[in-house]
Amino acid sequence: LKVFSNQALKILDKSGATVNYDKQTAKIPQHLVDEALRKCPKTVILSARNPKLDVVLDGKHIVGTTDGTGISTIDLETGERRTPTKDDVAKTALIVDALDHIHMYYPTVTPMDFPGHAHVLHEYDAAIDNTKKHFISGATYLPEEASFLVEMASTLVGGREELTKRPIISAVACMMSPLIIPSEQTDSALEFARYRVPLILMTMPLTGATGPITVSGSILVGNAQILGAITIVQMASPGTPVIYSSYPLSMELKTGAFSVAFPEATLVTVGHIHMAKRYGLPSYGGGTISSSKVPDQQAAYEKSLCALTCALAGGDVCGTIGLLENYTVLSYEQMLIDYEMYEYMLKICAGIDVNYESLALETIYKVGMEGHFLAEKHTLKHANEVWTPMLSDPRPYATWKEAGGKNVVERARDKVKEILSTHRPPSLDQDIKKKIAEIIKEGEKKIPH
Repeated sequence: LKVFSNQALKILDKSGATVNYDKQTAKIPQHLVDEALRKCPKTVILSARNPKLDVVLDGKHIVGTTDGTGISTIDLETGERRTPTKDDVAKTALIVDALDHIHMYYPTVTPMDFPGHAHVLHEYDAAIDNTKKHFISGATYLPEEASFLVEMASTLVGGREELTKRPIISAVACMMSPLIIPSEQTDSALEFARYRVPLILMTMPLTGATGPITVSGSILVGNAQILGAITIVQMASPGTPVIYSSYPLSMELKTGAFSVAFPEATLVTVGHIHMAKRYGLPSYGGGTISSSKVPDQQAAYEKSLCALTCALAGGDVCGTIGLLENYTVLSYEQMLIDYEMYEYMLKICAGIDVNYESLALETIYKVGMEGHFLAEKHTLKHANEVWTPMLSDPRPYATWKEAGGKNVVERARDKVKEILSTHRPPSLDQDIKKKIAEIIKEGEKKIPH
């Protein structure tokens, strides 16, 4: 591997890897990788402000989150693209708080109305007062940013020691293809690891460009990067919770266009999900992702097929709602459309219960031929198990038309406005708010820029 972090090179050298400091390369022997994997917790708990909303990644659950750190927002009122703001982070965190099956919040956009070098602090600030759920920090490029985020999270839970017990934040560290361990993200990850903040170690090969054009080749390159990152982290801070993450892209070579949602990219993610299972690690990849520019039919089929494929492959985190155009554009309406697809996917992945109660044999005998089941106790008992859509409209055309004839994007827009006007999570204590503001102010002064 090419390792641009001097700190990581020293860790690998001390641990027994073959390191060339001049060329910034490291060859990691298999026994060292195996040792690092043994140190990784097999179950990862992502704590929330509200302990009842803690997330357990144990291979038995599918977990939902937002997609993260876009660079544009489709305005809810005008439908036009604009620069994202801290208010977008606050509003999307509030929406997540209202959605039962979205378990974590990853800042949907990078706010451009506050100092860029401290944007991660403002993202966390906007989120924590609007959702009680677990927070994922993305795009943390400096260890100083990580240190101030740790201080903010520690303020919420009562100190840094308590944070190691209840990590209410996790952090993304994205490796670079091919075979690169970057400096800034790695040094930030090592800072987080000092406090047992769970790390989402991500690979993003672009098949045909930064990864081999073959699916298995890009799986291999991405896997090597993640194993390298795991080894560095575990040699430095043994027992740090890590999550194996994959968000590849695929290139169409005739034009050079690329997409997160081409079949090849989805298959690379599936391969990485299986590699994570081989190592006994939680996985985070795929979900409702698309290269479409607006909430349209392309977004619908790309998002649904990618999410369902990754979920059926056994992914732990594969519900990533809200973004368009290869993770770069926030659409409020798309958040809820994605959520609808995600809930539908959960219902399918739950499978079919076959037991005495579900077979309803006694009720079938009672109703007999040419009867109906609507008035039966068995029907009433299980009525709440039937999926109830938030947006999908199953009514006949005439009824739908009479009710306004709104399409799914329009219905999603109405529902977003309803959530923003009615949902109110418990606010933070004023003393904590004051302390958080002081930390951010100090961070703006001390984080290099």
